[in-house]
Amino acid sequence: MKRVSYYRTVFQRRNPVKDYILHLFLGSTSFARLIIEVFIRKNMGRRYFKFSGAIVTAFGLMTLPFFPLLINMFVPAYFGYGFWGTIKEYSLWYVFVGVFLYFSYLRYKDIKHIRSLFDYEHFSLSTGIVIEPFRNLKFRGKQISIRIREIFIEPLPFFISGLILMLLGQKLLGGLFVFSSIVYCISSARAYAEGDDYMLDLIDEIICNKELVRTFVSDEETRHGFQFYGDKPSSKKLRDDMVHEMVDDDDYFAEAV
Repeated sequence: MKRVSYYRTVFQRRNPVKDYILHLFLGSTSFARLIIEVFIRKNMGRRYFKFSGAIVTAFGLMTLPFFPLLINMFVPAYFGYGFWGTIKEYSLWYVFVGVFLYFSYLRYKDIKHIRSLFDYEHFSLSTGIVIEPFRNLKFRGKQISIRIREIFIEPLPFFISGLILMLLGQKLLGGLFVFSSIVYCISSARAYAEGDDYMLDLIDEIICNKELVRTFVSDEETRHGFQFYGDKPSSKKLRDDMVHEMVDDDDYFAEAV
């Protein structure tokens, strides 16, 4: 049976409200990330990229100009366009939707050759490989880290393009680009933050387990800023028995002896 360690009970704190709101936001805006990814990434995982999802996204984009309540803030004169007038007014928008569908099909072609359901050579949740212009970027002679590139550099062209389009009067398309680039930046930053938290949790749990084994039984002074919270049994034998239930890995006991 997996032990519930002292570290996970006492130190591994989470903010469920914050996590829920952030995951709800990122989950409901995943289409915005897709809008950028199909243009700058290829060979995505088949569970990460779904062509059906791209089609649904394209359909939503196609119908968006016909929702006056959503776009009235950008185009107050919307009500006078009519069906074909709307198509004409948002011709650049629909050109973009067509280009988006075309690149989505290219991304589908990247992975449609994978026939086996269980392919050990294919990471099905891969975010793909970024296209050449974004690789090996340098600033003042130094290589830009993948982290900086994914969080800031990759969405930057879409953010700038969106601002330019909005200044040129294409507020709906420009707003979509700006919104998508912000979502891309936030979701990438979130992914790296979760990776950092995972590594810090591993390090802290290692320190916690070692300190527990060393100090809980013998009352030695704690190190590394670790603090034990709670009273200890007076019986050394009972402490020996209890400490085995407070850490996950028995290897720490051998190291502490």
